[in-house]
Amino acid sequence: MRWRWAVIETVSLTAPDPGRGTDQLVMGRCWLGCDPERVQMVVWVGPVSACGPDGLATADAFACLDHVRRLYAMARADEIERDRPPHLADRVRGHP
Repeated sequence: MRWRWAVIETVSLTAPDPGRGTDQLVMGRCWLGCDPERVQMVVWVGPVSACGPDGLATADAFACLDHVRRLYAMARADEIERDRPPHLADRVRGHP
């Protein structure tokens, strides 16, 4: 069987639903880089929508606490970089 690789055209990770209890840890799989077969404690990070050649796929995404911390740190770093005055920017946004 030949695998058909699809290019994902759009990905959206939106803000968590306030009524969902987003801080509750559950057993599941981390969507952000851990071994997909490993079941561990994860937290809901939001709904994900991905559009590809076979149409739209939506699901609830979960992540382990290490990846949630990394995602948060990356978002904060980007926010700080975005708010920096242009004359102080000495590197490309989003890169160390």
